[in-house]
Amino acid sequence: MKKYNIRRIKHLIAMLKENRYPNFPRFVAEMKKMDIAGVCKLSSRTLLRDIAFLKSEYNAPIEYDYSNKGYYLTIPDWSIDIPFLEDDEMQSAVLGARIAENIMPPPVKEKMRSAVDSLLAVNEKGLDEYTQLLSLVALGSNTVIEPEIFDTVFRAWQKQQCLYITYEQIMGNISERIIEPHALVFYEGNWYLKAVTRSKNGSSIPQKERKSVTFAVHRIQKAAMCREKFTPDRKIIGAVNRREIFDFPVVKDIELRLGIEAYKFVGEQFDVTVQQKDGDHFIVKIAAAPEYKIVNYILSEGGDAELLNHPELAAEVIKRAKQTIKVHNGTKK
Repeated sequence: MKKYNIRRIKHLIAMLKENRYPNFPRFVAEMKKMDIAGVCKLSSRTLLRDIAFLKSEYNAPIEYDYSNKGYYLTIPDWSIDIPFLEDDEMQSAVLGARIAENIMPPPVKEKMRSAVDSLLAVNEKGLDEYTQLLSLVALGSNTVIEPEIFDTVFRAWQKQQCLYITYEQIMGNISERIIEPHALVFYEGNWYLKAVTRSKNGSSIPQKERKSVTFAVHRIQKAAMCREKFTPDRKIIGAVNRREIFDFPVVKDIELRLGIEAYKFVGEQFDVTVQQKDGDHFIVKIAAAPEYKIVNYILSEGGDAELLNHPELAAEVIKRAKQTIKVHNGTKK
């Protein structure tokens, strides 16, 4: 195979392994991230040829799933010997593994460390070429998670198996549930599961009653994998990729007038779609954000952030500010 074809085949296998149900539009979207110029050479026949090649040369158990409108592996554990990594691929692999190693709790953390070591051990250039990548640090979770619990949660999500959990809610109430862990999310310093609850006997509930729920992994007291399997819900996974982790009220089309200090950090907290200079200030527009997050941001900037629309949100800012003043008026010096 040509160099470009090897990369394309690798990416197709990765999509199949990750249950992303590749079809032509999805495959083109993924390849575009790697090679914008080369995408114009792809056609639906290219994808069909690649699948036929994997099936004929490597006995790949690939079939088409009409409900998910894409291809999948009928035997998830199927594997293929991938040719050695090229230099830029090696850098990307070590980089990704290094970041994952830093944010993953034990024992997955140790497995990531071992993966980095294995990649470096088989590479011709050895460790010295990638020493700088090993100095990369990504701070992990804000909370402590029991290694056994995270390992069980991780394997259940990975193998698409239901999970029995004992869960402690914020107010201390304890509940027992059987859930389908559709998405495992690292969000703002903590790990969460986006899941669907099953009935007490483990059977799936009717489609109309299915609702996704967010669980904080550090609040799981006990975890055990169940025999029941589930099919990943692409709507839930899509929502998570849009950062819709919680069911908080969302405000759309937000306009803010910011001083220089507030402007420095707005892009780190929100998806800013428009920004323009306004004298010594900046006008920014945010497509959508959770209500609580916008309110907290405005209050935290101490008058350096002004809301230009959504009067109901401005009223909430004023209310919270008055409450803060009230409780601090009696504070002794």
